[in-house]
Amino acid sequence: MMKYPMQLVTIVSIFTGLMIASLLPSTLDARIGERRESIERRLFSSGGIVYRDDTIEESRRKGMPYAQYLEYLPSSSDVRIYFKTSDGRRPTSSELSDRRMSAGWDLHVVFVNGKSAIEVYKRSQGMTEQEFNRLMAIHAGGSFWKRLGKEDKDEVVSAFGFEMIRDDGLVRARKLGRDSVLFFDTEIDVELAEMKTSDLQEKAPVSVDGF
Repeated sequence: MMKYPMQLVTIVSIFTGLMIASLLPSTLDARIGERRESIERRLFSSGGIVYRDDTIEESRRKGMPYAQYLEYLPSSSDVRIYFKTSDGRRPTSSELSDRRMSAGWDLHVVFVNGKSAIEVYKRSQGMTEQEFNRLMAIHAGGSFWKRLGKEDKDEVVSAFGFEMIRDDGLVRARKLGRDSVLFFDTEIDVELAEMKTSDLQEKAPVSVDGF
């Protein structure tokens, strides 16, 4: 895993802290480990909504990296998908369509025991570098990010795969194309990977039985 010189690390940490302090008023921000009530209080007070139409929700969930792992999560888990317009105004019902996403953000949050464990931020258009950096700063949680080195990728256990890990090791991140970024709890990521592998190993003998 790539490590930076101490002086650079200190500068990055301070810079990240300053960025977080200036960016906290943003209303789309969820944070890994945060309770649902806190996320929704902040989001709803600034025009955000939660999708309640089953057709829209199903459409938004297609292709999401967490979808294949939902069966492995505890029964207390819950998935909520939120939407926030680009300009902060509350969207009208006519703007919410299952066929296309209105200008703004979709925020997918997988809650485990009432706390955020997996989050996907999806922009209706390509995410700008400034928006990406803003989200990374917020999720730094007063720490800083380290990029996963090529030599480490084969050694780590991960369900989702990741490019960045927070210095405290608790949160991982991965950019998904031009319009999305994924944040997730490290412990849950490892557990999901191990459960998926175990499940596939159990099913393998049955699937090839009779050959």
